[in-house]
Amino acid sequence: MVSAALSMLACGGAPVAPDNPKSSAKQAAPLTRVTYSTRRRHSVQAGERLMLFDHVGFSFPSAVIFDPRRDVYWVSNANVDGPGHGGFISRLDPEAIQTTLNFIDGQSPGVKLDTPHGLAVNGDVLFVADVTAIRKFKADSGEPLGSIEIPGSRYLSDVAFAADGTLYVSDVGSDPNVAALPESAADAVYQVSPTGEVSVVARRPDLGGPYALVADEKGLWVTCAGTSELLLLVPDAKGAPARDAGRLPLPGAAPRGIARMPDGTLLISSWTGGVVYRGFHDGPFAPVVTGLESPADLGYDTKRERLLIPLFNGHALAVFELSPMESSSGPAH
Repeated sequence: MVSAALSMLACGGAPVAPDNPKSSAKQAAPLTRVTYSTRRRHSVQAGERLMLFDHVGFSFPSAVIFDPRRDVYWVSNANVDGPGHGGFISRLDPEAIQTTLNFIDGQSPGVKLDTPHGLAVNGDVLFVADVTAIRKFKADSGEPLGSIEIPGSRYLSDVAFAADGTLYVSDVGSDPNVAALPESAADAVYQVSPTGEVSVVARRPDLGGPYALVADEKGLWVTCAGTSELLLLVPDAKGAPARDAGRLPLPGAAPRGIARMPDGTLLISSWTGGVVYRGFHDGPFAPVVTGLESPADLGYDTKRERLLIPLFNGHALAVFELSPMESSSGPAH
């Protein structure tokens, strides 16, 4: 089993938002810095993965999540070389005993699914980020439950639920697989209330290509694919646009995936570097897996302590054993 990559002790207070609401990403307040000690740094190579899903037939897998209620893995397949409306969602047994590659298929009658990316489960409903809308499906049967259209969106890349039931949605601004991210003001983070109302958390060109999301008690942690930074946004209770609450430069370029472990550390994938890094939200980050091909949006199996990595151009799901850190090695409060 892969050992803990870091051991850190945080210091200082919470991130502070900049005074100027028009400040750019370069002027944003940095995230709290930390001092840390390292017991052992260790990373593994892609070839050391668990050979569970090597012959499934994924087609450009872009995101994976662990569904503890059903004890399954959900994998979104963008299927960008396939026919129009050809994306699909795979449902996997964690021990690879039973696998349904096209559990939800965009080519099936009555199913609307174009290029699925980020995934989230809330109760009995699976939510899927799909270009300009959030698709909803019954998690037990795959039956369509309609869509939530996001007005003004261009390329929705991830979805994440907060503890209060609010759904957050990231718009990276353009298709990151075929073109550079333009400064078109399409970069955005939206929220959908538990009753279905859509509103803007932040929408501006200097967001830097918000790609993947994690929601916790501090706010929204966002990987910015265009600027290679970790961004903190704190949604305003009254609906005012959220300013940058902090930005942290990441060691790997073009971060795509993010997942939170039970010990509070974040796992972040670098698309161009082929690396997954691990660290607390205020850094630093150290590599835990290297030698990957286009690692996309990550998942973590809390039951089996597994890191789940979809390899977009590799058409595979890489699985590694990765334990949480000991409680004594977390950040001090």
